[in-house]
Amino acid sequence: MASGQVVTAAKCGCCGLWEECTMSYIEWVQERYGGVWVCGLCEEAVKDEQARLGVGVGIEAALRIHASFRETANAYPTPHAVAGSIMQLIKKVMSSSSSSSKTSSPYASFSSTP
Repeated sequence: MASGQVVTAAKCGCCGLWEECTMSYIEWVQERYGGVWVCGLCEEAVKDEQARLGVGVGIEAALRIHASFRETANAYPTPHAVAGSIMQLIKKVMSSSSSSSKTSSPYASFSSTP
Protein backbone atom coordinates (compact mmCIF):
# COMPACT_ATOMS: atom_id res chain seq x y z
CA MET A 1 0.00 0.00 0.00
CA ALA A 2 1.34 3.39 -0.93
CA SER A 3 1.91 5.83 1.89
CA GLY A 4 -0.79 8.41 2.40
CA GLN A 5 -3.70 6.12 1.56
CA VAL A 6 -6.35 6.10 4.25
CA VAL A 7 -7.53 2.71 5.46
CA THR A 8 -11.11 2.38 6.62
CA ALA A 9 -13.41 -0.45 7.66
CA ALA A 10 -16.09 -1.60 5.25
CA LYS A 11 -18.97 -3.97 5.96
CA CYS A 12 -19.80 -6.62 3.37
CA GLY A 13 -23.27 -6.09 1.95
CA CYS A 14 -23.62 -9.84 1.58
CA CYS A 15 -22.38 -11.54 4.75
CA GLY A 16 -21.77 -8.63 7.14
CA LEU A 17 -18.04 -9.29 7.58
CA TRP A 18 -15.89 -6.20 8.23
CA GLU A 19 -12.59 -5.66 6.41
CA GLU A 20 -10.08 -2.83 6.48
CA CYS A 21 -9.44 -1.47 2.99
CA THR A 22 -8.36 1.68 1.24
CA MET A 23 -11.08 3.99 -0.03
CA SER A 24 -9.92 3.47 -3.60
CA TYR A 25 -10.36 -0.31 -3.26
CA ILE A 26 -13.77 0.08 -1.62
CA GLU A 27 -14.89 2.34 -4.47
CA TRP A 28 -13.54 -0.12 -7.07
CA VAL A 29 -15.44 -3.02 -5.48
CA GLN A 30 -18.63 -0.98 -5.14
CA GLU A 31 -18.41 0.03 -8.78
CA ARG A 32 -17.95 -3.58 -9.81
CA TYR A 33 -20.78 -4.92 -7.63
CA GLY A 34 -23.48 -2.35 -8.30
CA GLY A 35 -22.81 -0.06 -5.35
CA VAL A 36 -22.47 -2.85 -2.79
CA TRP A 37 -19.18 -3.47 -1.03
CA VAL A 38 -18.42 -7.21 -1.05
CA CYS A 39 -15.71 -8.80 1.11
CA GLY A 40 -13.00 -10.98 -0.39
CA LEU A 41 -14.71 -14.21 0.69
CA CYS A 42 -18.01 -13.31 -0.94
CA GLU A 43 -16.19 -11.97 -4.00
CA GLU A 44 -14.55 -15.38 -4.48
CA ALA A 45 -17.90 -17.11 -3.95
CA VAL A 46 -19.49 -14.87 -6.59
CA LYS A 47 -16.68 -15.72 -9.01
CA ASP A 48 -17.28 -19.41 -8.31
CA GLU A 49 -21.01 -18.95 -9.00
CA GLN A 50 -20.20 -17.29 -12.30
CA ALA A 51 -17.88 -20.15 -13.26
CA ARG A 52 -20.45 -22.75 -12.18
CA LEU A 53 -23.32 -21.13 -14.07
CA GLY A 54 -21.33 -20.63 -17.23
CA VAL A 55 -20.61 -17.95 -19.77
CA GLY A 56 -22.96 -15.00 -19.91
CA VAL A 57 -23.88 -14.88 -16.23
CA GLY A 58 -23.33 -11.37 -14.95
CA ILE A 59 -21.86 -10.34 -11.64
CA GLU A 60 -25.25 -9.06 -10.44
CA ALA A 61 -26.94 -12.43 -11.07
CA ALA A 62 -24.12 -14.36 -9.41
CA LEU A 63 -24.22 -11.95 -6.45
CA ARG A 64 -27.99 -12.46 -6.08
CA ILE A 65 -27.54 -16.24 -6.14
CA HIS A 66 -24.78 -16.08 -3.54
CA ALA A 67 -26.81 -13.71 -1.33
CA SER A 68 -29.80 -16.05 -1.60
CA PHE A 69 -27.62 -18.98 -0.56
CA ARG A 70 -26.28 -17.00 2.41
CA GLU A 71 -29.82 -16.17 3.56
CA THR A 72 -30.86 -19.81 3.29
CA ALA A 73 -27.75 -21.01 5.11
CA ASN A 74 -28.33 -18.51 7.91
CA ALA A 75 -31.94 -19.64 8.32
CA TYR A 76 -30.85 -23.00 9.75
CA PRO A 77 -29.32 -23.35 13.20
CA THR A 78 -25.59 -23.86 13.42
CA PRO A 79 -24.21 -27.15 14.75
CA HIS A 80 -23.05 -25.23 17.84
CA ALA A 81 -26.60 -24.01 18.51
CA VAL A 82 -28.03 -27.51 18.04
CA ALA A 83 -25.41 -28.99 20.39
CA GLY A 84 -26.24 -26.35 23.00
CA SER A 85 -29.94 -27.17 22.77
CA ILE A 86 -29.25 -30.88 23.16
CA MET A 87 -27.09 -30.21 26.22
CA GLN A 88 -29.89 -28.16 27.80
CA LEU A 89 -32.36 -30.97 27.13
CA ILE A 90 -30.02 -33.57 28.65
CA LYS A 91 -29.49 -31.41 31.75
CA LYS A 92 -33.24 -30.95 32.13
CA VAL A 93 -33.92 -34.68 31.79
CA MET A 94 -31.10 -35.56 34.19
CA SER A 95 -32.23 -33.05 36.82
CA SER A 96 -35.87 -34.14 36.63
CA SER A 97 -34.97 -37.84 36.81
CA SER A 98 -32.68 -37.33 39.81
CA SER A 99 -35.31 -35.33 41.71
CA SER A 100 -38.09 -37.83 40.93
CA SER A 101 -35.94 -40.80 41.98
CA LYS A 102 -35.42 -39.19 45.39
CA THR A 103 -39.13 -38.69 46.00
CA SER A 104 -40.46 -41.95 44.62
CA SER A 105 -39.32 -44.81 42.51
CA PRO A 106 -41.16 -45.48 39.24
CA TYR A 107 -41.42 -49.08 40.46
CA ALA A 108 -42.89 -48.21 43.88
CA SER A 109 -46.40 -49.16 42.83
CA PHE A 110 -45.29 -52.69 41.99
CA SER A 111 -45.06 -55.09 44.86
CA SER A 112 -42.42 -57.79 44.95
CA THR A 113 -44.73 -60.09 46.91
CA PRO A 114 -47.89 -61.51 45.32
